[in-house]
Amino acid sequence: MLNQLSVLPDSTSAPRGRKARQPENADPIDKLNLLGYNIPAVYTTGISGGVPMERTETQMKILEVGKKEFLEKGFKDASLNKIVAEAGFTKGAFYGYYPDKAALFEDLVDEAAKGLLEQFKAAQSAHFDLVSEEKTKDSLKLSTEYLRVFVEYMYTHFDAFKLILCRAEGTRYANFLEELVELEVECSEEYYALLRKRGKLSGKMTKQLHHMITSAYFTAVCETIAHDMPKEEAMRYIEELAKFFNSGWKGLLRLE
Repeated sequence: MLNQLSVLPDSTSAPRGRKARQPENADPIDKLNLLGYNIPAVYTTGISGGVPMERTETQMKILEVGKKEFLEKGFKDASLNKIVAEAGFTKGAFYGYYPDKAALFEDLVDEAAKGLLEQFKAAQSAHFDLVSEEKTKDSLKLSTEYLRVFVEYMYTHFDAFKLILCRAEGTRYANFLEELVELEVECSEEYYALLRKRGKLSGKMTKQLHHMITSAYFTAVCETIAHDMPKEEAMRYIEELAKFFNSGWKGLLRLE
């Protein structure tokens, strides 16, 4: 919303109330939970960055070697023969787990991608709550908090998002970022319409300009992953990005 990644609200994840204070040095997700926003748990287990799954030693080795090959060469140029050989198994063993190279790539990234979408749902729900509670003046502050959550999440699953953002040509994740941009624009247009109806927003912009700005914003955020920026540096970088885009949205949308 406004300047953050988001998807349509999920009524099951709406915040229930807010507490006034939180430690200044708290983790971004802890801060939001202390404020009463129900943030989905960050997945921290498994090579794919997803929900824990029962995996054999053979499958874990295939995943480990596959991730290395995809990170080095990208999906398109990665060699299935090399993955199988380096893992020390036959192609028959590989096909016992995955029908093709694409399925292996998907297993490495799918849960991390789904987890990020869950974070977006929480962000959207929280912003719609601000409207119903007449607290839309807190939108930009909340947006910045969620931006921290998103980047924290991506760095928790750094390799998965490196694959998605930089090594996915030839897979269904090749347009992941652009699809997020389109989703954000569609959802934010609905939010803006609601704010206008309630007299909270007086500015206007075309949907095309909205798309261009959102694309620039998403790309800038993801540059932290694309350029292997250390996490601490990335977190400083996004603070400056938030200031820049918040100022721009304020000028264009004229929130009241």
